Amino acid sequence: MNKKKYKLLILLKVLIALVLIGIILSKVNLDDVWLAFSRANKWLILSAFFLYFVGLCIVAARWKLLLAVQGVTASFPTLVKSMIVAVFFNNFLPSTIGGDAMRAYDTWKMGGGKTQSVSIIFIDRLLGIFTLFMFALLALLLTSHNVFFFPDFKLWVLLAVFVGIAAIYILFFKASVISRYLHSGNQENVVTLKRIMRKVFDVFAVYNGKHGVLSITLMLSVLLQLNVIFHYYLLALSLSIDIPLSAMFIIIPVAIVVMMIPVSINAIGVRELVFVALFSLYGVSSADALAFSWMSFILITLLGVFGGVVFMLRKKYESQSQS
Repeated sequence: MNKKKYKLLILLKVLIALVLIGIILSKVNLDDVWLAFSRANKWLILSAFFLYFVGLCIVAARWKLLLAVQGVTASFPTLVKSMIVAVFFNNFLPSTIGGDAMRAYDTWKMGGGKTQSVSIIFIDRLLGIFTLFMFALLALLLTSHNVFFFPDFKLWVLLAVFVGIAAIYILFFKASVISRYLHSGNQENVVTLKRIMRKVFDVFAVYNGKHGVLSITLMLSVLLQLNVIFHYYLLALSLSIDIPLSAMFIIIPVAIVVMMIPVSINAIGVRELVFVALFSLYGVSSADALAFSWMSFILITLLGVFGGVVFMLRKKYESQSQS
C-alpha cells in the first residue's frame, strides 16, 4: 500500500470513529457519565489495572514457552517489559506498525531468525485469538439475547473457530510433513513464495510432537481470557454497574471480537457503541455503559504511556551500552 492510500485509510478510520462517537454522544447525557465517574471505587479500578499486568505476564509466559521450543532463551522480566512496550505501540501507532511487530523485533534481538521471530509471534497470537473466539462462540450459544450486530455474526464466529482449529492442527501436527514436501524435488529454481513457505514451515515443524507445549499454551490462553473477563468485571463493579458475572462471560468475548474489526483507530467509537449495545441487554443505562467504555480506554492508554516510558528508558540504556 502506497503512502497516499495509507493516509486515506487512516483518515477514513478517523472519520468512522468520529461518526460513531457522535452517534453515541447524541443519545447520552454527559452529566450522567461524569456522575458515574465521580462515584467510581478507586481500589477496584486499581485492582482491574493490576489484572491488566497479570494478563501481560500470562502472555509473556506463553511467549517464553514458544521461544524455548525454538531454542531462544529469554528472561521472563525481559518478555514482560517487551509486552508493556507493545501496548504503547498498539495504542499510539495507527495500524501497520503495532505491538506484534515490536515483539517480533525483540524476538529477533534475542537470537531468533527473522522468519522464526515473525512465526513465533504469529502462533502466539493465533493461540490467543483462537481461545477468544472459542469463548465468544460459547457465549453466543449459551445466551438467549440478540447480540448480533451484522447478519450471520454467529456463523462468522463459528467459521473463525473452525479456521483456528485447522490452523493449530496443521502447525502443531502436520508442519513437518509440509516442510518435507517443500524441501523435496529440484531446489535450484525455487520461487520466492515457496522459499518463504519452506522457512515458515521449518519453524513450525519444531512444534510437531510437542503436545505438552500445545496443552500448556492453550491452558495459558484460557487463563488469559478469564483474566480479561475479571478485569472488565472489576471495572463494572468500580462504577456500581449492577451486572452478574455470568453476563460478562457473554459481553466481553463478543465485544472484543467486534472491536477486532479494523474499522476505526484503536476501536475508538466501536468500543463505545458495542458496550452501550451489549450492556443495554442487561438493563444498564447508556451513560453507565459509556463510562465503563471510557474507563477501560483510560486504563489501556495509561498502560500505553507507561510502555512508552519503558521503551524510552530501554533505548537510552541500549545507546549507553553501545557507546
